[in-house]
Amino acid sequence: MTGSNKWFKKPLLIASISALLMSLLAACGQDNGNGGSSTTKGENGNKEQGAQEEKIELRFAWWGSQGRHDRTLQAIAKFEQKYQNIKVIPEYSSWDGYWEKLSTQVSAGNAPDVMQMSILYIKEYSEREVLADLNPFVGSALKIDDLNADVLSNQGTIGGKLTGIPVADNASVLLVNNEMFDQAKIGKPEKDSTWDELFAISRELKAALGDNVYGMFDSSSSLEAFMYYLFSKGDKMYSEDNRLGYNDENLKAWMSMWETARKEGIAPPANITASALPLSNADPNKDALLKGTVAMMGPTWIAAFPAYQSVMTDNVDMISYPRAEQTGSVLQTAMFFSASAKSKKQEAAALLIDFLVNSEEAADILETERGLPENKKVREYLAPKFTDRDKKMIAMLEHVSQSNPAWYDAGPKGAGEVTALFEKVIQKHQFGKATIEEAVKEFRVEADKIFARNNG
Repeated sequence: MTGSNKWFKKPLLIASISALLMSLLAACGQDNGNGGSSTTKGENGNKEQGAQEEKIELRFAWWGSQGRHDRTLQAIAKFEQKYQNIKVIPEYSSWDGYWEKLSTQVSAGNAPDVMQMSILYIKEYSEREVLADLNPFVGSALKIDDLNADVLSNQGTIGGKLTGIPVADNASVLLVNNEMFDQAKIGKPEKDSTWDELFAISRELKAALGDNVYGMFDSSSSLEAFMYYLFSKGDKMYSEDNRLGYNDENLKAWMSMWETARKEGIAPPANITASALPLSNADPNKDALLKGTVAMMGPTWIAAFPAYQSVMTDNVDMISYPRAEQTGSVLQTAMFFSASAKSKKQEAAALLIDFLVNSEEAADILETERGLPENKKVREYLAPKFTDRDKKMIAMLEHVSQSNPAWYDAGPKGAGEVTALFEKVIQKHQFGKATIEEAVKEFRVEADKIFARNNG
């Protein structure tokens, strides 16, 4: 799950908005970052405050499947009925396309007013002052009382600034194509399995189904996948001095494990793996799990399950990320909603975020499409409507939560660039252009250069 981070390679000229806000407040007494009056209009068409009202346009960007796009557009329409002076301009795309576009927009100083933000990048975007501090709007335009305080403080707050409002709870999992196991007439993997157990069952599946079918998707070039492997071994991805923190022997073991799987034909060859990236894109024309090329794929997130289930119905299931000394699954926030630090409409942005995260009207539309709602009252409100799919997601989240999992580590500044570097270096090995030892050495040397450049 990587994204383009070209803008990280050059300094950003991020203008501070604090002085501007202070001057506007002093001059007008009523401007709260909207670029005009702070008034809003209720769904009955009456003004709730103020004598003047200015039309506001908010750009809102997110990634996801078509199902997410459709539901989000419906929620936006409901928001616009409630706040009739605010027009929301949607910008949506797939995972990889989203980050490519966003990095370009940020470099040009033209980021959306509201954006869906991943745990992969929120720390880096925050530290580079791309994301606005939403603390000034808490208690007025934005309510956070029913959100998990630990998540708000440990993941949504970066450097004392509340830059991300958590949308949903999540945990890392592997997805399983049930139909392939049924065709092979072999038992499905256990919910908690080791790598050896999953590779063993992959051999059985290969023997039953023949060529061009693979048990496990080769996730060796995913830094995220390797991080979870480290956690299962009791190791860590990053050090306290903002460098790589793992034992090199664990990277060698990781690469060797996948090299053996490719040679045995129980993981796809490098060209098939590369053509299916990024992981969990839920594109029926590209996704290896949906196409029936592989029987097990990951890491992905519980929040991705609805997109697959909508296409595969009962033919998809979830299991924990493979364990070693401990579980490899981790907990994290499915995603955040953030506002742009350059936006002059931050109060309106906070109103939109508040509506999407806290309102029953939005919950009726969005349900669990983005995962299990972070807002505990919204989750209770939706409980009578939970489908078997929703109950399965809740059960999986509770299972991982009770397994003493680690928390996802977004890493220091430069982690996005290091993620892309990892994929590039490991792919050199996958295609036979570097030995394991050469790849292990190259990645550490080049990654530490990136971290040194970004962190001093």
